[in-house]
Amino acid sequence: MMSEVHCSCSCGKASLVVAGPVLGRVRCHCSICQTANKAAFADSTILTAKHVPLERVEHLAFKTLKKPPALQRGFCRSCNCFLVAYSKPSRLFYLAFVPAARYPAHIQLPEPVMHLCYESRIADVDDDLPKYSGLWPSQLAALGMLIRARFSGPSRLRHEA
Repeated sequence: MMSEVHCSCSCGKASLVVAGPVLGRVRCHCSICQTANKAAFADSTILTAKHVPLERVEHLAFKTLKKPPALQRGFCRSCNCFLVAYSKPSRLFYLAFVPAARYPAHIQLPEPVMHLCYESRIADVDDDLPKYSGLWPSQLAALGMLIRARFSGPSRLRHEA
């Protein structure tokens, strides 16, 4: 079993516990992720929601940035830093998204595997990762990643020595 990882916001007042494996890591360029992350794209880990238990999330205010509410995003009540989002895109998946920047520096995360909603990018990204444009192609690519993670086993977070 993986040890727990404590993640926090920029000011340190809001926190959450990651208590399970990462299913994947993606970079989303949609305008909502840009707004929530105050960045050109979101660099997020994806986990099963039960591994980011809501009862162990502290000092957050949840907001819906788009109707219908695809994601419920949690922001620090003090510094307004985005810390976690929850989504139930289907009956098979109840997911949590934790920005890579919210993990402690000594935690080794899996590498990102794709760019989503690339048509909304602020600037081109020069890497070899697949780039998906459009909501449906992006969601299908992410769903494929999640299904593969279910069958091959999710990534484990590692503590650097």
